Amino acid sequence: MQKLTVGLCSLAFVLACSVQSADARPKYYKYFKELYPEVQDLSKTKCFICHTDKKKKKFNNYGHAVKECLGEKAKNVKDVELIKKALKAAEAKKSKVEGKTFGDLLKENKRPGEDKRE
Repeated sequence: MQKLTVGLCSLAFVLACSVQSADARPKYYKYFKELYPEVQDLSKTKCFICHTDKKKKKFNNYGHAVKECLGEKAKNVKDVELIKKALKAAEAKKSKVEGKTFGDLLKENKRPGEDKRE
């Protein structure tokens, strides 16, 4: 019985360590959606507003701007006001569209970042 218990505990530990954790930041998307509810294809785009890959490790140009505005603690900010402040600050950054900032694109209800999904 003791061997079975040890075996099951070991199996549970191995499984817990091997499960990939989601690296997404649903709060970022949630507050983006609150600030810019009219952006086109928002429900389809979700994490690709800032990311280019499904693992959410690579950023598009808008994602880099938001990350820069979040500062040193950009990895997993949970402070609502800091997230909203960073999203607003990113509006002033230049987008890839000539002569337009991310804020200009958002005012036109367009997605701010390049949609280059990998």
